[in-house]
This record gives sequence, structure tokens and C-alpha cells, in this order.
Amino acid sequence: MAFILPTLSETRDFMIALAKALLPTRDATRRSFLYKFITSVAAGVTDLHAHINEDQKDLLPDTASGVALDRWGAIVGVTRKGSTPARKSAALRITGTLASTVAIGDELTHEPSGLSFQVNEAEAIPAALTVNVDIVAIDTGSTTRLEAGEVLTFVSAPTGINPDAVLVLDMDEGGDDVESDGAYRKRILDRMSTPPLGGSQADYVTWATAITDIDSAYAYPGRAGLGSVDVAALHAGSGSARLLTGGEITDLLASLEEVAPANVELRVLTVEAVDVDTEVTVWPNGEAAYEFDWDDETALVVSTWTGATRTLVFTTARPDSMRAGDRIIIDPATPYEGAGEQHIIESLSSTDAVVLEESPATAPVATDVVYSGGPLVDEIRDAVLEHIDELGTSNTDVNAYGPWEANVRPENLSRLTQETVGVRRSTVVLPAATVEPADNAYPDDGTVFLAVPRMTIIRRGH
Repeated sequence: MAFILPTLSETRDFMIALAKALLPTRDATRRSFLYKFITSVAAGVTDLHAHINEDQKDLLPDTASGVALDRWGAIVGVTRKGSTPARKSAALRITGTLASTVAIGDELTHEPSGLSFQVNEAEAIPAALTVNVDIVAIDTGSTTRLEAGEVLTFVSAPTGINPDAVLVLDMDEGGDDVESDGAYRKRILDRMSTPPLGGSQADYVTWATAITDIDSAYAYPGRAGLGSVDVAALHAGSGSARLLTGGEITDLLASLEEVAPANVELRVLTVEAVDVDTEVTVWPNGEAAYEFDWDDETALVVSTWTGATRTLVFTTARPDSMRAGDRIIIDPATPYEGAGEQHIIESLSSTDAVVLEESPATAPVATDVVYSGGPLVDEIRDAVLEHIDELGTSNTDVNAYGPWEANVRPENLSRLTQETVGVRRSTVVLPAATVEPADNAYPDDGTVFLAVPRMTIIRRGH
């Protein structure tokens, strides 16, 4: 039976009324000793009610919090996750001499905070003498979420690499503090509703995602033969930043072996990225609020880019409809990760150039195509990126291992676009057909694949 907690004034008024009924000759006015005494007692009763109410919440796992929730976790065998490192794909701009290389694990420090980070992919310096690489924090927690523009310094710079590197993207993925009560409570309730079954497919997913910094996992029963289970796992985040390192794969396997049945042939698979380029043309519904910024029926082509002045020169004159404050989209001749972002024109220059408010993360080059930006671009682009970043590892249509989606389907991209307010119609140009990450057969079956967004262009249809 529900108990409605009375307020302090309600409790006091009740007790005053009762005192007047029992002691009609006593003074119970606001200035009297009796009134003040009863008010003090009512405050204690109200405080007691509050404690009882909180204790009642802690009695059940769906309302428990703090230490009580930790006890429920211990009872059902679910441990609260610790803090995680921030990470970001293609976020750290490294410069150096041609062909000089950085390797996974090369360590850097952020001098203002003393936090440590490391390069999370191997790359060589190209002809442009600059390259953007994946970066992950070594320290953990929300303090590792640095903003674009922060400088990191190599502890020991590789040969030919400049000691200082700069973040060109916010490190806004990962970097969580200790797991919140809400997220922890959900995992406890999930465990209670679907208890371990001695090694079912769902058990392996639960065991893997219970580990700090593992956001999603996919179990492949029987993939390597009778009595085998393969597991692939991913971080939260976007693109190749979701992939586990070799050390993390080793640690995950050791953790799973502690809880998996002894007779199971267990592997944790390496996940490799499959770059997916997306291009969608959009026709607005005719309302002024959704129109693109300028007329790009004849697209512009990049002639030169000067980073020092942020000046982008075209091979032909600008259209008369282009204005300062308008947005542009750069469609690169050679696709790269992050391509398709909108850039704002700060001012017009000469008759065939513009000055951008900020330099693109990757410098434009000759023959890159430039389209108009507009209010629909970011909303559709964000939806496409989010959709791809929610996909799982290889799970082909011919031999599906579970309910998760791994494939980039044009029809799903079309649906996301058409669901956007302001869109009349749209066409998915890329991918032209479903991108289905492979499921390798033996002896290369220790690897599965993950679709990751590379170039994502949303432009006006003509």
C-alpha cells in the first residue's frame, strides 16, 4: 500500500490538532511552548519519514542507489564499471618529414594537465607532411576529454616527427567517470531478467560488456566448429576508435576464460575496419527554412588552398548567390575520414575565392569538388553517422549469427533521410549496393570486420 509522505507543516498541523483535542485547556498558539515543542517533534518525524522512504528505495534493485546498488550488484554478480579513457578517430594532427612513421603506443603528454595519451594507429607522413591519427588517453575519466586546439607533446618523438601535435577534433568519445547509478542499475536488472545459462550466446555478450570500456559485444557460436565460441567486442564511439587494441583483446580473452565453461574453444576475434563512403542527394520540400545556401547547380572545383590565410580558390568564378556566412561542403578527390563536414565562409575574396572561418581538419587539394551546405546537411549527416556507428561486426545475410545488423544498406540510409523534416525526396548515391563486411573462412577466420564511416557527403539534388 502506497504511503504518501506528509510535509513538515502537514505533520505539525496534525499534531497540533491532536494536542488541542486531547488537551483543550492548553495554549497551542504559534508563540506558545506547546506549539514550538510540537514543531520540533514534527521535524524529527519528517526526517525519519524521509530516511524510511530512502531505505525503502534501497530495498529493491530498480530504485536502489549508491552503496545499496553496489550491494545488489555484488549479490547478482555485476560489478560497477570504472572510469574510461577518452578516444577519438583521426583527431591528432602530426607533422614531420616525408615517410616518417608513428606507431601504436607512441606516448604523448598534455603539459597543462599532466595527462598521458597515446597514438592508436600506425601511420606514415604523406607528401602533405601532415597526417591525422587516432588518439586514446592512457589516463581515465572526464578530464581526458580535451577540446580541439590542445597541444600534446611526444614523450620521445619518433625520428622525423615533430615533438608537438595538435588536436583537430574534440576528444568527446569515452572519457566517462565511474559508471553512473542509472547505467549500472540497468545492467543489474538485465542480469536478473536474463540470468546466466551456463554459456549461452547471451552470456558471452553479458560477460564481455561487464568489462570497463567494452560497450558492445557479439558472440559467434559454432563459427570455428562444434563446441567453439568466437567473441568480437567494441568500444563506444565512432569509426575506427571503436576497435580494441591487441592488448585489450588479450585482456578480454583472459576475463572471459575465467567465467566461460571449461570445455569451450573460446577466441576473441580481431576486428578490422571497412571504410564506407556515403553520398546522399537531397531535394528540400520547398520551405525557405530548409533551402541550401547558394546555387551549386554547377559545382565549384578547388584550385588552391592556403592554410595560413584560410583562403580557398576555385577554378572558376563564384556564383552570384554565394555570401559570407554561407556553408560549403568539400567532396574530396581522394576520400578521407571525416570528409563531408560543413565549413562556414568568413568572407569573399577576389571573384573566385573565399576565406573560411576555420581550416578544415584535412587540407583541401586541387580537383576537390565544392557543394553548397544548408540546414538539412548536419541533421541528415549526423543520423547517417550514428546509424553506421551503431552497427555490429560481420554478420552476413547468408549466414547470420544473431539479430544484430552489420551491413550498410542503401534502403536504411534512404529511410533515415526521408524521415528528416524538410526533405521532399532523396537519392542514395553511395553506397550503390549493400556493404556487407565479410565473414572469413578458415584459416583467416580469426578476423571479422566492421563498417566505419569515412566520407559522408549530404548535398542538394539537381
